[in-house]
Amino acid sequence: MQGDLHIISTHKPKDPDGQQCPKCPSSDGFKIEANGWGHCFVCGVNVPPNKGEVVEFKKATPPKPKKPLIPLGDRFVELPNRKISKATCERYKIWREDGKDHFPSFKEGKHVGTKYRAVDDKQHQSWTGEQGELHGQHLFPVGCAKYVTVTEGEYDMCAAYEMLGSRWPVVSVLNGTGSALQDVRNNFEYLNSFEHVVLSFDNDEAGHKAVKQIANLPWPSGKLRVMKHNKHKDANDYKIAGDTTLYTKEWWDAPKFMPDGLKIGTDIWDEIVNRPKHFQVDYPFAGLNRLTYGIRLSEMVVVTAETGIGKTSVLKEIEYSLLTNPECVEKGYGVGFIHLEEPNYDTALGLMSIHNSKPYHLPDTERTVDELRQAFDAVINSERVVIWDHFGSNSVEAVLDKIRHMAALGCKYIVLDHLSIVVSDQSGDERKQLDEIATKAKTLCMELNLALICVIHQNRAGQIRGTAGVEQLANIVIKMYRDNTDIDEWRRNVTKIVVEKNRFSGRTGPACWLSYNGVTGRLSELTQEEVQRFEAGETVRDYEVAF
Repeated sequence: MQGDLHIISTHKPKDPDGQQCPKCPSSDGFKIEANGWGHCFVCGVNVPPNKGEVVEFKKATPPKPKKPLIPLGDRFVELPNRKISKATCERYKIWREDGKDHFPSFKEGKHVGTKYRAVDDKQHQSWTGEQGELHGQHLFPVGCAKYVTVTEGEYDMCAAYEMLGSRWPVVSVLNGTGSALQDVRNNFEYLNSFEHVVLSFDNDEAGHKAVKQIANLPWPSGKLRVMKHNKHKDANDYKIAGDTTLYTKEWWDAPKFMPDGLKIGTDIWDEIVNRPKHFQVDYPFAGLNRLTYGIRLSEMVVVTAETGIGKTSVLKEIEYSLLTNPECVEKGYGVGFIHLEEPNYDTALGLMSIHNSKPYHLPDTERTVDELRQAFDAVINSERVVIWDHFGSNSVEAVLDKIRHMAALGCKYIVLDHLSIVVSDQSGDERKQLDEIATKAKTLCMELNLALICVIHQNRAGQIRGTAGVEQLANIVIKMYRDNTDIDEWRRNVTKIVVEKNRFSGRTGPACWLSYNGVTGRLSELTQEEVQRFEAGETVRDYEVAF
């Protein structure tokens, strides 16, 4: 018995010698054999002994014979819908018949298979015979020219061949991007025999992916070139649109492929002359601008000092200048506030204090509702102000998420005060967590094109607490020094601002000295004469201060 078992019904014969078939109407074709099996010689049904299950043995289906290859013959015509000439079709042995375009496949010069593509359905294709070498490979001997071009499809192959003057070898992978890597790998030695290999793949996601895969093969340096189809998707689209000249230019301009992250000098001239100019605004302090050239987008600035030196006062002057800067206002660039050590109303009140030059945070400062409202409307009452109501999770991911959200709301400047508190409530290695948030924050600066000003505490040795990684990642590091124990009231309220790191200009050192006025609650820069007197240790100065 041969074939596959297939249960089709259940029946238990009443009479083992009976002749009625349990499946078909035959009354004399069914018989019990000596081994107990019942068999009908009419319909072929078999019944196992004592099971009552009717089992049918199907004969094995013989494999379908392979379709014979259609001889190439002489039936070549132009493909008008593809703007491909008869001469090119005759060269590549392509013909159109029965609504299909036929693309013969060769191996060692012998016709071994044919690919069929429906004329009116680009997606419908099939094969007969074997899949041989790259389409067109049999026409161009090994290393016969300086350039060989590889396309994603047969129509592109023919179009590129014609647009390049029918003089340069052009071949195609067999089944689009799905087989591109394997096809090129199988014929690597052939392609590598040419001085240059030009990839002319579709300008879409699948084409880009295939190019990257092919580029990872062990090509000699400078061998592979990748075309940039700037106007149309593929070579055939250029041919149909009549953009032969443009395609040819892009072919000659095809740059040598370089792995991600690597470029050669000859390819970066355009980047130099078209260098992106990051939007830049000034700090409110001239001395700081002299060294840093202001605040730029895509940069991370780190402000550090010991606890109690007055970092927040300096930050608020910077924040106020950003909110009131005419260029920022015109562009609609907002400011995001992530002040983790103070409630939102203190953040807002501090900015309003600067606007009216009155320390509203002090209980004995006189104020009226009208003047508070005027300051609120001038500084805070705007969609350019985004404050994080941070009561809840201060996790690293939560803070990074808020930076993203603020950027989405139009904030180009975000002040995070301070990084140390973000990790203080977390379990685990504080150094690793500071490095993690600093690394991710720096990445966000560049990704979202924003300026991030971060505050971080330093220890009494003048080092950032926990890690040096934050300083290494920063574009600018600003350190603040103040002797808040000095017996002289003037000296006690002077803060020295030093640029410790400056990746932009390289200028570092003392930038400015800021004096706090207790009456106005504002910071102002010392003159050069006042700086000299301060550095000389003098204690006498004409100033107005009230405490």
